[in-house]
Amino acid sequence: MTRSGGDTATEPSAAKGGGSAVSRRSLFGLVGAGAVVGITGFASGATVGRLTAPAAPAADGAPSPVADARDSVPFDGIHQAGIATPAQANLVLTAYDLGPGAGRAELAAVLREWTKAARALTAGAPVAADPQISVGDPAALTVTVGVGRALVVRLGVTVPSAFVDLPPFAGDALDPALSDGDVVVQLCADDPLVLAQADRVLTRLAAPHLTPRWQQHGFGSTGARRDGTTGRNLMGQLDGTNNVTTSQSAQDGPVWVNEPAPAWLAGGSYLVVRRIRMLLRDWDALDTSRQARVIGRTKDTGAPLGSRDEAAFVDLEARGADGSLVIPADAHVRHAAPRSAAENMMRRGYSYRGQLASDGEVDQGLLFLSYQNDPTTSFIPVQSRLAAEDALSAFTVTTASAVFAILPGTGDESGWLGAQLLS
Repeated sequence: MTRSGGDTATEPSAAKGGGSAVSRRSLFGLVGAGAVVGITGFASGATVGRLTAPAAPAADGAPSPVADARDSVPFDGIHQAGIATPAQANLVLTAYDLGPGAGRAELAAVLREWTKAARALTAGAPVAADPQISVGDPAALTVTVGVGRALVVRLGVTVPSAFVDLPPFAGDALDPALSDGDVVVQLCADDPLVLAQADRVLTRLAAPHLTPRWQQHGFGSTGARRDGTTGRNLMGQLDGTNNVTTSQSAQDGPVWVNEPAPAWLAGGSYLVVRRIRMLLRDWDALDTSRQARVIGRTKDTGAPLGSRDEAAFVDLEARGADGSLVIPADAHVRHAAPRSAAENMMRRGYSYRGQLASDGEVDQGLLFLSYQNDPTTSFIPVQSRLAAEDALSAFTVTTASAVFAILPGTGDESGWLGAQLLS
């Protein structure tokens, strides 16, 4: 079974107030209780498809599920898996910090062990270094590894001009303890138990040289809907209609870093992470017509205002009989839409749902993940517009943020992640 590129979310920013029952100041104290779980909590390669055993037919003519526990995604390739790979149903995203006294040699040792473990885990095979844990069926597990800017500086290697810390955006309420990090691991799979086991293996292999800094858990609707259909986010909106497709993620597309990048990053990518709490009590107080004007799309079909089909052209110049813009000037789609090819990025976001916060509301929202070859020409200008002009920002607040350089793939089974960076 081969699945098409995943449908994920454009980031809603956090710029404006809006009479929210949850103040952005108070949110700073709520982040730790949500889906950014405490460290003890747990709730592409060159081939971007999957290898799957034949699936049994669905009973009574029911549609076959998209996901299959026997699905596997090749670990080795020019690029790491988990980027252009069709999006799986579940996410565990963990950032680690390099421990005191650890340096290049210790980091290289961890990445070598992670590479061997990831090859086994993604194939559903036992991990030689940790025989106590058995994953079983791989459930399309992918393991994707990147590094933070501060670590690259510390290693003394060339820092690409595109690898910058994200600037402050209006309305952000970031918790530094839940942002940034030296190393990031994105684990995705269709079975959350597989993720739990893989996370245990990698964290144990990292000790004592890498210590967990933060961890975030996400979910999507893969497996519950047919391939190629757009999923909904927690606001109830169809989310991800105009995402970069797998075919657009070709070597010369917007995802992969090419020359003149330093050799350690050629074939890699940049990952932007934003944890966005949705203020759903305020959102749900709007009627659907008002929600449609905030987004610029209807809630039922996802069609742009003035159209009937989700995939219809978004006409930002269209005006109604009274001369007013059909898609309002502050609608989300107006400011999220790329204004040049340089602003394209592959979005791979997941919903999160945490615990009850002190305001009595569930802490829930979007784990926005985007992959691009230059965040300074893609994510940063788009998010700057959203922070200044997006009507949706009255209903969201960003509480964690990071950017990482995603390492190139291993090439083949003789390679290991980070070889170009640490050799």
